[in-house]
Amino acid sequence: MSENDSIGNNTCVVLDFSGIFQLISRLNKKYEKLQRQIVKKDNLTPPQYSILTQLWESDGKQFKELASACCCSPSTITGIVDTMEKHELVYRDNNPEDRRSLLVKLTDKGKSIEKDPSPIKISLKNCCEGFTTEDVDQLSHLLNKLSDSFEISGLDKC
Repeated sequence: MSENDSIGNNTCVVLDFSGIFQLISRLNKKYEKLQRQIVKKDNLTPPQYSILTQLWESDGKQFKELASACCCSPSTITGIVDTMEKHELVYRDNNPEDRRSLLVKLTDKGKSIEKDPSPIKISLKNCCEGFTTEDVDQLSHLLNKLSDSFEISGLDKC
């Protein structure tokens, strides 16, 4: 997975990550298909589920925080939140720390969805049984290292 490029007396090894990114892309497509099938049962879309997941971790987030976490624009989040408000999953509230911004907060209905065991986690547990805790820790470490390399190089924008 490397190419040797000679520059003067120095040898530079360039690693080829294209196969890894193709694998990550295939895995992501499989995960998104699984996610779509599961969240459809609750009449949710994957982006709505993603927002709920963010709010379950910490209720009351600004639109820009949700946009960053979901890797999309604030205007996209606004449209998704509008739909979620119509379904009474979330509501907008004034931000006590910045009166120019609003927070997205969970309704009781939005909170109740979390109480059910996560079908996505159950499905992933069933499909990933061959992994040890150490495997998961190592894979997480390496993927975070890869993600951090984008930030270091300034390529971290979604």
